[in-house]
Amino acid sequence: MSTFKELAEGDDLDIFINAEEFSSAHEINGIMVNAVFQGLTTKELLLNPRNTPEFDSMHGHTVILHIKTKDMPVQVVHGNVIQVDGEMYRVADVVEDMGITTLTLEVDAL
Repeated sequence: MSTFKELAEGDDLDIFINAEEFSSAHEINGIMVNAVFQGLTTKELLLNPRNTPEFDSMHGHTVILHIKTKDMPVQVVHGNVIQVDGEMYRVADVVEDMGITTLTLEVDAL
């Protein structure tokens, strides 16, 4: 039986980006990719002082996008603006770990 690390290194990332479980098709900068698109958890909201209920309801919102790094249609860095499913987002954070890129995206004063 393979270890978790071996599965991840073997490009078996469908464990996480699985269309039958959590992910779905999303259009990123005009290209369709399979990704997990979610809002922030309560813990994530509380850990970032900028993420207050006032920010989410009055000024914008923050979402998380998990995508296979190899499926990223463009190279994204902090501060870029990207379009996801027809909506423009500012990239607040980019983390790549074991073949998965996690983007923290904000909609506010674009």
